[in-house]
Amino acid sequence: MEIPSSVGGVRATLDGEALAEFEAELARTPAKLLVYVILAGALPPGAESADGVTVARLRGGDFTGVLDEDGKPVSPTHPPLAAGEVASPVWFMGFSIGSKTFPATLDGVRAVLDTGKLAEFEADIAATPGHELVYAALRWGYPPEDLAEEDALIAELKAAEKRAADNGAEGA
Repeated sequence: MEIPSSVGGVRATLDGEALAEFEAELARTPAKLLVYVILAGALPPGAESADGVTVARLRGGDFTGVLDEDGKPVSPTHPPLAAGEVASPVWFMGFSIGSKTFPATLDGVRAVLDTGKLAEFEADIAATPGHELVYAALRWGYPPEDLAEEDALIAELKAAEKRAADNGAEGA
């Protein structure tokens, strides 16, 4: 069976209320679980009754035998949530001097992007296969300028640590 693997592909198969529900779920779901939203939107009506075992296996995170459009195996980055488990809408980046959070949902990323980047973001998200959306959302939610700033801080801290170690070796 072939089903769409991207947001854009699923959007093309839905309309009306089903499309609105898909968009709402997509917007609020943490990126690491977006593949399951894509799967739910992509499955044709009656898929569960036609092959309930396979549908349950896929919803459970076992994508054995699933191939992308290039014939490569598809593997979700994260398992689905356990009953009662809640995924965080933010990513956490920890440092010894503190931590930083950045958005992990599409709505969260939209909120931090300037309007000039929104169209590019939307096009990228629409074309990205569901099993790779976690990386796309991470790339957009964690801006390169923030990464560069943090890399510079880490380099500065490492240099200070080396200077302190060198000074300690000289005094011995």
